[in-house]
Amino acid sequence: MDARRAGRHYAPMTLSRRALLASSAAIFVSAAGCATARVPTLHITPDGTGDGASWETPTNLEAIEDFSVEPGGEILIAADRGEYALTDAIEISQGGRNRKPIRIRGVNSATGEPMPAMIRGVRGEEETDVFRLLRGANHLTFSHFEFHAIGNGCFRVGAPISNITIEDCTADDIYRFLENTESGDETAASLSTFAVRRCSATRVQRGFARIRYGSRDGLFEDCRAVGVSNEGGDIPVGCALDDRAQNITYRRCIMENFQQLNAGDYWNGDGFSDEGDNRNIRYESCEARGSTDGGFDCKSNGVVLENCVAEDNKRNFRLWGDTATLTNCTSRTPNFRGAAVEIASPCHIWIGGDNAQIQLSDVTIEGDPETPILVVDSDGVRVQVSGAHPPEDANWDPGDDAEIVFAPQQ
Repeated sequence: MDARRAGRHYAPMTLSRRALLASSAAIFVSAAGCATARVPTLHITPDGTGDGASWETPTNLEAIEDFSVEPGGEILIAADRGEYALTDAIEISQGGRNRKPIRIRGVNSATGEPMPAMIRGVRGEEETDVFRLLRGANHLTFSHFEFHAIGNGCFRVGAPISNITIEDCTADDIYRFLENTESGDETAASLSTFAVRRCSATRVQRGFARIRYGSRDGLFEDCRAVGVSNEGGDIPVGCALDDRAQNITYRRCIMENFQQLNAGDYWNGDGFSDEGDNRNIRYESCEARGSTDGGFDCKSNGVVLENCVAEDNKRNFRLWGDTATLTNCTSRTPNFRGAAVEIASPCHIWIGGDNAQIQLSDVTIEGDPETPILVVDSDGVRVQVSGAHPPEDANWDPGDDAEIVFAPQQ
């Protein structure tokens, strides 16, 4: 038993959309009987059957689907009353307003202090996502949750929404932590003006986060995820950008062990990835380890990597765009796990964009000096190097497809 729950014994309550929600359907009807009054706080416990007005009359987790909390208010999830077992997603289609988000967070109901509320889903053929954010679910802040056995999204964006913050959450045995895939009749699920801070996940099958459509203006900060090795199957990526996502920054994030093993003649799996139509992507003080392909697999133009570390990946940094800048980055010991059967090779920095202009400033190279620093799989590449710190006798030779220009030492 979790130490925080020692001495207290609660049976988990299983919630489903079939559950009787008569209490929450009639929450806070006004004296006139024709309007729903908004309240500042809603209180939730695993076995709540009341109106949610207080800890003495709490409601249950599914009441979040029909909450009537005023902008700037809170939905408090009791973390000290036992775990929440889900078989269906909690669909949210309302929120706060500008500068008055609604906070949904785990707390100790006795003290009011922040405490992670444990939510347990289902893995397998019928997997559970938890908070499904639909049209109207704007200006929401989630914090202090502990997720276990979750499918495609502890948080799933199912429609265009904005102003979402997710903080101080952990997850274990999940498919993805954050996903955006359209739901129902929606044709897109763009997420704009969002932040994910201080969240971590272990035993991640597919990825920590996938951000796509026209998503924009996002920040991942101080997040960490550890993948589980996949035998063939889908390609795992710790943090993946796709479609037209833009203005995304990763800061002090760590992605480890996203591996696709025994996948034929090319074993994939990346720590971080972005695609050709992404724009204004930055990686600041991030780390990628143990991937069967790229630590950082960057296809967007103008990608910026500062103070990043890549180690134990097949190709620590993969750069596909017309331009890329690496400043004060470190590449350590590329590792080619599929050497016996895979058609590929390890290297520190791989370049794949024709006529690409790559700038390497104060880059540190560590490991076997025979491992190529550069592998160029394109034409007309120009690499400008200043202040590099390679081992003695390092292999800078990229072949005939690239020009390397070393700036004079100051």
